[in-house]
Amino acid sequence: MRPDPKVFLTASWSLATAAALALVVLVATSPSHPIYDEAWFLATVDLLARDGFSLTFLREFPGAAGPTFTLTFAALDSLFGLTFPWLRLINVVLLIATAGLIGRCLAVARPQTPAPLLIGAMLVVLPTAGVAAGMALTEMPAAFFAVMSVALLAHAMVAPRAAALAFSAASGIALAAAILGRQNYLVLLPCLALAIRWRDGRPDRDDLCRVTLTAAIAVALTAPVFIVWGGLVPPRTAWSTAGLALDNAVRGAGYAGVILLLLAPRIYAPLRQPAWLVALALAAAPVAFMLGGGFVPLRATTMTLFGERALTPVGWTAAYLLSFAAVAFAACFTLHLWRHRHEWLTRMSGVAVLLGLMSNAKITHQFSSRYVFIVVPLLVLAAAPALRITRWTPLQMTSAAGISLAALASYYLSG
Repeated sequence: MRPDPKVFLTASWSLATAAALALVVLVATSPSHPIYDEAWFLATVDLLARDGFSLTFLREFPGAAGPTFTLTFAALDSLFGLTFPWLRLINVVLLIATAGLIGRCLAVARPQTPAPLLIGAMLVVLPTAGVAAGMALTEMPAAFFAVMSVALLAHAMVAPRAAALAFSAASGIALAAAILGRQNYLVLLPCLALAIRWRDGRPDRDDLCRVTLTAAIAVALTAPVFIVWGGLVPPRTAWSTAGLALDNAVRGAGYAGVILLLLAPRIYAPLRQPAWLVALALAAAPVAFMLGGGFVPLRATTMTLFGERALTPVGWTAAYLLSFAAVAFAACFTLHLWRHRHEWLTRMSGVAVLLGLMSNAKITHQFSSRYVFIVVPLLVLAAAPALRITRWTPLQMTSAAGISLAALASYYLSG
């Protein structure tokens, strides 16, 4: 007798809820002082209070990311006056809201998706989500507005013409907020063209109008800021994007590969074929030499558990595993997108994931798993056609949540 699928659904919801509660508990017991870059970014709130949203504010903005974080936290601070550790709960709330927006987007744009709200809730447990939401940093507000933009566009695609224009305009505003939060979301602008559906060999005129309006408003709102900066980042931190760091793009793809394995392992079905497995294993070797053994994922956790002597062997092992994960992700995910190329949401969000991961090559001064989180909500949207709630789903979610929460705890312990 087969188990009732409702059992797996209930267990998955229970795990998502437990992971969210565990995240709240971790935040509530986190350090009552800024850690890592929190003080750096929160200082921009004081800068905004001093200069207002002015040319002086934009020119003196100290971070590489834009002012969306500052505006969001300043608005909520004026309402609630939160202090550490409770200030970190802002991003936790935004994470849960983003998960809800993913579910809504899937329900509107892809009605055949099973349990769309649960698929959205899976975002809460995925690796990198805990770190992005558990600290007062810039990734979470930008991701929230990016998913809001896609969700509003999904509504525009099914609404009557007048309402569609209103949804499209709102989508453009949200996209501008996302871009001014993390410039990586600029990749969504060209990807908007992939949302246009074709009728009888021609692009749908209504879709063309919707997408054009969304893009035009996003450009109109962001271009003046970039003009003031004289580039895509504030002038005080323009050095951080000089040149290219291709290894950072590979690391990002490797992280995304692990996340996709925990989210939608069906996408890796081609690896069951020996030819695929051997070809990708060989392709990973030169990529691993390019990475080298100096980068250790979850370095703080590794040092806490095994000590500093473990860093070298762990680094080289991680280099190959990350390289294999990166090439396997690139190959299998691309095949997945090709198979679902007729679904506008899948192709648009999927290509944005690939371009977003490549954009990490422009972050040359360091690499952080937080930078991968920028594409994770879009990855959930793109992977949805391959997601099934099975007996393995609770185990996948438990593993993902364990990695995510352990990473956040290691940040708190070392901060």
